[in-house]
Amino acid sequence: MIHRFIPNLRTSSSFIKSVPATTFQRPVANKTTSSTVTSTARLVCRRTFTSDTEQQQQQAVKSSYTVKKRTFGFGTLLLCTIPFITFGLGTWQVQRLRWKVNLIERLEERMFLDPIPLPRRINQNSLDDYEYRRVKVKGTFRHDQEMLVGPRTRGDGVVGYFLITPLQREDGSVILVKRGWVASDKKDKAKRPDSMVAGPVEVEGLLRLTEKPNSFTPDNDPEGNQWYWVDLDTMAELSYSQNLLIESVSDRPSYQDHMLIEKGIPIGRSPVVEVRNSHMQYIITWYALSAATTVMLWTLLRKPPSRPVKIRREP
Repeated sequence: MIHRFIPNLRTSSSFIKSVPATTFQRPVANKTTSSTVTSTARLVCRRTFTSDTEQQQQQAVKSSYTVKKRTFGFGTLLLCTIPFITFGLGTWQVQRLRWKVNLIERLEERMFLDPIPLPRRINQNSLDDYEYRRVKVKGTFRHDQEMLVGPRTRGDGVVGYFLITPLQREDGSVILVKRGWVASDKKDKAKRPDSMVAGPVEVEGLLRLTEKPNSFTPDNDPEGNQWYWVDLDTMAELSYSQNLLIESVSDRPSYQDHMLIEKGIPIGRSPVVEVRNSHMQYIITWYALSAATTVMLWTLLRKPPSRPVKIRREP
């Protein structure tokens, strides 16, 4: 058995010799590596702890801020409708301007037609077709029933009144004649005897409708014979005349007006269509408002959302 064991022992010893010595050497600790690993571990722990702390701080900061959501109130919704409304009103005024221009052209055509005898009776429903139509009529003035409308100012700044006198026609019917303008110092009949024409006369003028007072015009005082605007219905009722008004037209040169004013003779109106036409101003106003509100709305919608606002929370 000893001999059997010895070869095995030799074999084992040879195996031991063939194995490198480093395999069985005790590993020596590397101080540099150990310190590096230790510092790295500490750094990782510190970073982890720092990261957790920063997250907590960020959450605390976020919790102290509130973001105001972007909402559109009633004012914004109203602003959205204004551009469309004003644009529609501007377009409507364009249509009104076309209608008014066509109306003025028709009235001017009637004005310069040859005068026609005034019919005895005119259908009240067709008076619009005769407005600004030149007519001529014969009759006698009723000076005791004349009416003064005013005060009204001429172009030169002189204050006066429009004189309206009933005219009794040959057939007995009565109409109203707006004879013209007289100065305020000739308001009294006694101061203008040249205007008190007696006997039959022939009047040529334009057929006119009643006036429409504005909101600043005072109310008439029929009992006191104080008139601020031509109320054709009331005037016709008081004078027992038809609801017809003839306005005298003056074709005389304007330099002769001074002599007539001194004598108190009524000055007829110039042959010009007096129809208010301010639609162009309204067109510019409405379209300008539409453009301005559109820019305001565009600026408001492009405005960025509100920034977070820091609020103080109770502990």
